[in-house]
Parts: sequence; structure tokens; C-alpha cells
Amino acid sequence: MARIMLPIGVLLFVGAPWILGVFGAGYAQAATPLLRWFAVGALLRVVMETYFAVLRAQSRTAGLAWLQGLLCVLVLGLTLLLLPRMGLTGAGVAEISSLAVIVAIAAPRLWKTVRAAPAADLPDGAAPDGDLADLGAPEVPASTQPGRRSPAWALDSDTLALGIHVDFDHLERRPDVRPGPGTPPTGTPVARHDPPTWALRPRPPEAPGPPVEMGVPPAGRSRDWGREPGAEASLGPAEASLLKEAEVDAPFEESLVPEAPTAPEEAAAVPAEDPPGTAAPPLRDGPMPTRPGVVLGCLLIAALLLYWVPALRLGESDLDEMGGLGLISVLPLPTLVGAALLIAVFASLLWLRHEHRALLLVTLLATVVSLHALPAVIETEPRFATAWQHLGFIDYIDRTGSAVPDLDARWSWPGFFAAAAFAARACGITDFTEVIRWWPLTVQLACLAPMFLLVRSMRASWRARWTGVWIFVLSGWVGQDYFSPQGFTYLLYLVFVAILLVWFRAPRVIWTKFRPGEAEVEPADRRRRAVLLMVLIGLYAASVPAHQLTPFVMLGVLAVLVLTGRSELRGLPILFGVVAAVWLGFMAEPYWSGHFNDLFGGVGGVGSNVSTSVSGRIQGGSSTHKLVLYTRVLLAGGVMTFACWGWWRRRDHKYRERSLLVLTFVPFLGFGMQSYGGEMALRVFMFALPGAALLGALALFPRTGVTAEEREKDRVSLAPLAALVAGLLLMGGFLVARWGNEPFERTRPGEVAAMDYVYAHDKPTVRLLWLSNDPVNDVTPAMPWGAKDMERVDYVPTLAPTDPVLVSGLVKALRDAGPNSYLMLNTSQITYLQMDVGYSATWESRLIRNLDNRQELKKVLVNDDVTMYAMRKRPAGEVPEPHPGPIGPRVTWTPWSVVGGLAAVALIMLLTVREVVRVAVRPGVGQLRWLQSSFWFALPLLAVLLASLVQRFLTMK
Repeated sequence: MARIMLPIGVLLFVGAPWILGVFGAGYAQAATPLLRWFAVGALLRVVMETYFAVLRAQSRTAGLAWLQGLLCVLVLGLTLLLLPRMGLTGAGVAEISSLAVIVAIAAPRLWKTVRAAPAADLPDGAAPDGDLADLGAPEVPASTQPGRRSPAWALDSDTLALGIHVDFDHLERRPDVRPGPGTPPTGTPVARHDPPTWALRPRPPEAPGPPVEMGVPPAGRSRDWGREPGAEASLGPAEASLLKEAEVDAPFEESLVPEAPTAPEEAAAVPAEDPPGTAAPPLRDGPMPTRPGVVLGCLLIAALLLYWVPALRLGESDLDEMGGLGLISVLPLPTLVGAALLIAVFASLLWLRHEHRALLLVTLLATVVSLHALPAVIETEPRFATAWQHLGFIDYIDRTGSAVPDLDARWSWPGFFAAAAFAARACGITDFTEVIRWWPLTVQLACLAPMFLLVRSMRASWRARWTGVWIFVLSGWVGQDYFSPQGFTYLLYLVFVAILLVWFRAPRVIWTKFRPGEAEVEPADRRRRAVLLMVLIGLYAASVPAHQLTPFVMLGVLAVLVLTGRSELRGLPILFGVVAAVWLGFMAEPYWSGHFNDLFGGVGGVGSNVSTSVSGRIQGGSSTHKLVLYTRVLLAGGVMTFACWGWWRRRDHKYRERSLLVLTFVPFLGFGMQSYGGEMALRVFMFALPGAALLGALALFPRTGVTAEEREKDRVSLAPLAALVAGLLLMGGFLVARWGNEPFERTRPGEVAAMDYVYAHDKPTVRLLWLSNDPVNDVTPAMPWGAKDMERVDYVPTLAPTDPVLVSGLVKALRDAGPNSYLMLNTSQITYLQMDVGYSATWESRLIRNLDNRQELKKVLVNDDVTMYAMRKRPAGEVPEPHPGPIGPRVTWTPWSVVGGLAAVALIMLLTVREVVRVAVRPGVGQLRWLQSSFWFALPLLAVLLASLVQRFLTMK
């Protein structure tokens, strides 16, 4: 414990200002002393908690209760005494002082206990740690009730020794579940694998010994313990032939299974133990580094230095020089070399014989940080306009405690904003600028955890698993990881599918011509599976009120997995469908009421939705910037093609992949819904990426790597070289596709200052006119808009004249907007018009010159990034008061709606309990009756709910 807490405490003590700086400079300045006091207290807790553990082990509960009570009294008393005088630091001083008193009492007693502890001498006949073989009975007595004919009669017979019975809690004992590829028979020792430490040489192998079988005396143990009788029956027809060729997934040859020497000649060959008093040779405490590990570790450090040292020198003036390719056009050459070296290090690790897990993980994390933290480090202000707009939702909830659907359609799904506002209030965060700066990197790092869990469902080699996560990282250029409901619910989606595929796949593995591509289901008892089921339901319930699209992707993946026999949660799609329909039909009524055809008119129009999302986004603009858009299309198509090739190669190696196919291609059903504002193609690729990345890795490493021959083939093959080439292409494509829009997606300091000026003059309301090439469809400005007072500031898109001489339309629009109105010309929006629409490079200067010549206009704000105009003479009329609209959620209650709502509540509760019973209760007659009766009872409730929804849609559309 001390080895763990000491570096953590030092890290917290030294890095407290930077760790707390994420929540703002004021928060860091106030809370840094407190965190440092707590870091010191963590070290004192090592001694205290160790002594508490000793007291528990000795059953001295009275002393334990006395010390804990004393600690409680000291902490509370000193906190009440010091908090009014010293502020937050007083709480830390109270904590440390209380811990110091307890440690002063506990440390001498703990020292005496450690000194007095005798060496543990185990009896000669004791079993190894965790082995209960010495408790087994040599035989099982026969039944004492021969006439008993109850269903449990077989448990009282001699067949108990053979273990022939059906056990629904232990799948390996069920006769209808065959062990899949790579599953050793009972009694087979686990083959030793090389330790997964990076750059470390494994210890000398210990002398193996025969396994200890449960319930069998040592004299009766068989020498042939590598395969139990009847294990051959678990092999499928394809495996029987492959076993002869040593190409099966679980080769338990006798050469890998040492036998215990029994003959006198064999016993004589065993070397005798060292005589007493002979000094044993010194053993190393840990493995020693290997040359490849040291070399690759040094190359990784060199790559990071090459990448970051030149990039940190970039300033705002350098960023202003970005061209049509975006950020890559101003990155120094050493930074690009460092990015390529990161790819080379990872590909070299795939070429090594053994899995260097720690070095692979460090390289992967370094790649994520290097790709996604670059703008956060070198840019002055947090990037992306919509991230700033989402701060306005949190600001409104924090001020009013309510949602207003009339202000924005996203208010019909306020879950993410409400949770963020609650977290901000609980943590005392008032400035979210640092949060939105580091949010993309945080989300990308968090996505690695469910991806590592997801690869556990694959029957693949370690190279394929690491490569799959690596491709996922290099292909994450979609850009939906900013501070938004989509980024948050995408993380929930990854956790959802990972749990679904690891713990809730159908356990039955029937071998045919092809072996299953999925690994065995993770073992879990019924209580754990019930908890995991509630986690799945909670993840879906959290995504439904937070985002419009993610719940339907979750539902589609789950439903297809159930239909293809890859999930045993057969009733869960009905429950999730009911939850999504209820929220959309009742809680999101302001979203679809009144413009039903506009929202759902694109359903079924696959061709138009695809063209709008792909070719519709590549129109106009500069030829250089079009290369960014074409790069995105090529990257997405390349990854999907790679995934299809991976499926084919796995099929060629006699593996069938179904779960990954579902993850990859079910999101494409989104094209049948609507164009999603021209972004459906990006969302489809984002949701398809986890499955496509893993299938792409299987294209490079299709073998499982279980046998020594397969591992040798993977090591000498050219797949790592292909991974190097693919990684370089994906890295270069990422830098272009992800940061190609940075010239206008970047937020400039002058634009933040201009918006602060607008917020300072928005009482009672203000209208801000901004330039757009399409005021009807292009309604998202490239500026840090909407961060405050969203009900007071009205952002009015105004047509930008292609000829900068024709400014009369702008003057008229500003006059018609009324008093307290402004016209803003900001650099980011003008850069967007030049790069994405095709306005000339001199258009901005000519437009400003012509606006300056208009006598009815005056400049109210000018800086390096913004020029803001207002009418010199106040227009007629009064400034309108803010009218945000009624508080939501707003539901129109009719008799049918009331009945449907009650039926929805009862149906959701019934279906939830039904799924919990299916998972948590042991299969039997009672469970079956409950499932059947609840199903028939749910049908009329479902019919009433559907009728209510149809009535609402028909009467309110």
C-alpha cells in the first residue's frame, strides 16, 4: 500500500495547481492548499488503515470502534473550529491533525505486531493456497433412500461422482453447452504465457507439476491429466480434422503437459534438494529489461519530444497563417516526424515475439494525447462554436432551474445539460472554459476503457486486439467529442455494447464448418449478471433524455444481436423500444408538434439522405479545402473496406464473425431515418467505427495466436509492416480530416471579448446580426455564441453579399432589427465563407471599407478579430422584453394521452422486472410461468400505449 500511495501522494502534492486548474484559476487558487493537505493525509492513512486491518483480523472490534470514534470526533470538532478561521485550508488542517493523533496511537502498536509476527510454517500435507483438493472425499456414498423418485434422485446416486447433472449456474457443466475453441477440458492446466510486461525479460520458468483434481485422492489421480475422458466429444467436425494438423485453437498436446515421474528410473533422474545450510543462488526481485524494449522506449520518448517541443512554440500569429488544409499547414516538420515515429514504435511492438503490454498502453495513450490535446495546448481559447453554445444551456438551467423547448429543439432532450449543471453546482464550478478545453481529450481517453473491455469478446491474438484499439484511435477524426450530448452518449454507447457482448451473449457454441469468432462468455453468477443488467438499463435510460440519435443506435444493435442469436436478453429490445417511444411521443412533443412532416419526411429516403450527407457537403469553397472533405470520405470508405476485408480473412481462416458485423453495419440503418442536418454520414461512421476498427485489425492478424505455430506465423509475417503503412496513412489522414477545419472552427481571443461586450449590453434583449451565405439553412455561426443569456440574445443570420460593394442589404437588416442591435464581422465566420463557400480573399477588407463609408453606421467595437457596427441613430421602437416561452417538458394531455401514459409506466415497470427475473432467477417452472404470464399481461398494455401514441401523432402533427 505504501508503494502505491507514496508516489500518488507526491504527485497530488506537486501537481495540485495543475490538476485543479481544469476547474478554473480561481478554484485552483482556493483549493490547492486543501488538496496538498489531503495528499499528506493519504500517507498517514496508510499506517492507520493497516492497523485497522490488523484489528479486524484479530477480531478486536472494541479497539477498532474506539479509534474510529475518536477520529470522527477529532475531525468534526477541529473542522468546526478551524473552518471559520482558515477557510477550506482549515478543513485540511483538521483532517491532518486528527490523522496524526490516530497514527501516533496506532504506529507503535502496529510496529510491535509486525515484530512479534512469527514466520508462517505450513504443514507438509497442506494444499497450495486456494486449492481445496485435500478436502475431497475419495468416494461418494450411495443413496440411503433407494425408493425415492423425486426430481433430485440422481443427486443421491452413484452418478454424483461422474458429475452428470444439469447446472444452470455453471455453464461448463451443462450438456447443451459445448466448450468453444480455446477452452481447455476440466483438469487441464493453464498453459504458461509470457508475462505482459513491456521491455522485461521473463523469469526462469518454475518446475511444473501435475494438477490437483477436486475430490480425487492423490493415489487415484491419473497420469493422463492433460485431457479428461469424454473431452473429445466437445470437438466439432471441423476441429477434429484440424486437431490432427495442430491448428486448433486449444492444442493441449502432451508435450505441453508434463507428467509426474512414477517409475524408479524417472524418480532417480529428479535432482535432490540442496542440503540444509547451502546458500541458494540470489534471485532477482523482478524481470530485467530487454534490448528491444529499451530501444523502443527511447524511441517513444524521442517521438514525444519531436512532436511536442516544436509544437509548443506555436502562437496565435502562427495559427493565423493556417491555409486550406488547416492545422497541418503550420505544424513544424519535426512534429510531423514525431507523429510518424509514434506509429513506427507501435508497429514495431507488434513485430516482437512477446506482448509488451505496458509499452503498448503507454504508446497508445501518447498517441491519443498527441492527436487530441494539440489545439487545447497551443490555442488561447477553447475551440468550436457549438461547445460554447452548450454552455448557455447550462447557464440557463443554473439560473432558472428549468428547460424551455421553444428556445431550442435540444431542450426536448435536456438530460446532459441538467446533469452538467448539477455537477457544476455540486463542485462549485462557475467557469466552464477549461472544462470545454479538455473535454475532447477526456472523452477520447475514457473511450479506451470500454474498447479494451470490448476486445475481450474477441477470439483473436493480442496483436489483433491492440491493433483494433489503435485503429479506433487513429480513425476518431469525426469531431463529435466536444462538450456535447453526442460525445457523452457515445461513451455510454461504447460501455453498453461492451457489457452486452462480454457478459450477455448466448452461451451456446455449436461448431459447424466455421469456428465462432467470439470468445467464451465471461463467467458471472446470477447476482452479478443482474447488476450488469441494471447497468445496461441505466445506460440506456441515461441516453434517452440526453440525445436524439444514440438511443436508437443502441436499440438497433441490441435488437439485431437478439435476432441473430448473439444475445440472450430477448425481452430487452421491447423494453428499450417502449422507453424511446414514450420519450419521443410525450416528453419531446414540442420537437415534432406542428412540423411533423419536416422532421419525419426523410424517413425511408436513403438515397437523398446519403447524397445530402456526403456529396452535399462537398460543394463550393476553395480547392485546397475540398481536399479535406475528400480526405474524410476516403478515410471512412477505407476503414469500412478494411473491415470487410477483415471479415473475409477471418472466414478464410474458418472463423465466423457476427457480433462485429452487427456493430459495424447496423448504424447504416440511420440513413433510412433522415439526413440529420447533413451530418448523418459522420454519425453513421462514428457509431460503426468500434466494430469496423476491430474487423480491420483482424484483416492484418486473422489468426488467434493460440498455438506456437500460429504465433510464429504472426511474428514472421508482413502484417506488422502492413500495420505500419496503414498507421501512417491513418495518422496523416487524421491530421487533415480532424484539424482541416481549424481555421474557422478555432475560437479567437477577440471574438470572446466581442461576445462579452454583447452580454454586457443585452438588457433587456439584444439582436446580433452575423453573416451567412444561406440564412435559411446555415444557422450556426463560427463564433463563441450563446454562452450566456440565451433568452436575451437573438442571433440573426444575415445574407452576406457576394459583392462587398453591395452593403445596403446589411444596413437595412440592421435598421429593421430595431434598437439595441449589432452587426458583427468576425474572422472565423469570414474564413468559413472564404474556405467553404468560395468568397474571395480580399472580400473582408473591401466589405469593411464599404461599411465604414456608410454614414448611418458606427463602429462600437474593433479588435484584431472582430469589427462590430450599430446604427448611429437609434431606430424607432422599444426594445422587446425576453420571452423564452413556457417551461418544459410540455405535454398536451388528452384522455387518450392520460391512459397511454399510465399504461407506459406500468409497462416499463413490468418489462424491467421481467428481464431481471429472466437473468437473476434460476430457471425452473416458477420462472417460466412468471415470464409467460407477464408477457401476456404486457400485450394489452403495449396495445393501449401504441394506440395512444398514434392518436397523439395524428392529432398534433
